[in-house]
Amino acid sequence: MSAQANPQNSDVVALNNESHRNLTVVTKRGAEYGEATHLVPVVANELRNLVLEYPVCITKDPSNGQFSLCALLGFEPGENLYLNGENWDAQYIPMHIRRQPFMVGYKNPQAGAGEDKGAVITVDLSSKRIHENGAEGERLFDDEGNNTPFMQQVSDLMGQLMAGMESTTAFLKILADNDLIEPAHINAQFASGEQKRYEGLYTVNEEKLQKLEADKLVYFHQHGYLQAAYWLGASMGQVRKLIVLKNKLG
Repeated sequence: MSAQANPQNSDVVALNNESHRNLTVVTKRGAEYGEATHLVPVVANELRNLVLEYPVCITKDPSNGQFSLCALLGFEPGENLYLNGENWDAQYIPMHIRRQPFMVGYKNPQAGAGEDKGAVITVDLSSKRIHENGAEGERLFDDEGNNTPFMQQVSDLMGQLMAGMESTTAFLKILADNDLIEPAHINAQFASGEQKRYEGLYTVNEEKLQKLEADKLVYFHQHGYLQAAYWLGASMGQVRKLIVLKNKLG
């Protein structure tokens, strides 16, 4: 679920202004573009905006134990309670949704620490958002092959996402190293009378966070981890909003 290109997908290619000069990208929202999902990956530098709209939780890959940040959009697989037809009912839409159908690829993925991996923007040509004849959507390049304002927005977004993925990895590692990650037990009772308990999601143990040693608290604060951790914990209050949205659907 990362924004990195999957080399096994032959439809994901490096973007260039010659062969892709006439491509256009549909920017509408909708389930047909893969947006009917109950979990979406997010990055730590989005937390300021995300916590006003979504519960943000930590997920754990059972195969390798790796933690990730996700926004919870619904209670069932394929359920996005913020998506209503072509409307996304929130002031802020996660970057992972907005970056589609673009990803980050690397010319030299085996580069060591400190070496340039040669990041490039890639595009999934099989995406329903892509039109090769310019029939609908936003152009990426003008007739001379220069970036359009839309392409500049894409480039800026991918840069933010790449930086965000690195800072998120560091953030989650320091939470884990200090034993600050705990299961988030979500108990939901719906208007229908149905009750559900959701497992497999994690959040920050705020009690342990408050008891960190002084030097660690200073380190957390200096690196922005303290505020991010509190935002993460506070965002779980948005589960109530999800229950309200679910109840509206009956």
